Amino acid sequence: MPQKIKASNNEFEFVGQGGIDERKRFSLAKALGTIQERLGDLVGGHQDLHFRAYVNAAGQVLLDPARTVPIREMWLYRNRVALAKVREGLAQAAQGDTHDLGSFAKHSDNKID
Repeated sequence: MPQKIKASNNEFEFVGQGGIDERKRFSLAKALGTIQERLGDLVGGHQDLHFRAYVNAAGQVLLDPARTVPIREMWLYRNRVALAKVREGLAQAAQGDTHDLGSFAKHSDNKID
């Protein structure tokens, strides 16, 4: 079943136009420049940027910029309790609420089961 999405903002800005080439490709160069200006560091390099594409009944296309999560990290996003604790810790660290627990060097040779 197709996934549906509600646009977070219904105000769209025209950034350019173009045609489809012989290989059925459409250039997003102008749109990528605008996305980079607005989202900056959130976008990172274009090689890491992906788009989720949605089409409405009128045939309008919405491209939602996204970044993928490596499979090895998906467990965190599926575990709401763990994700909430990570977000809480990040918020605390951002506020400077940290505690120095000293060096863990003495544990460096411990075997991990």
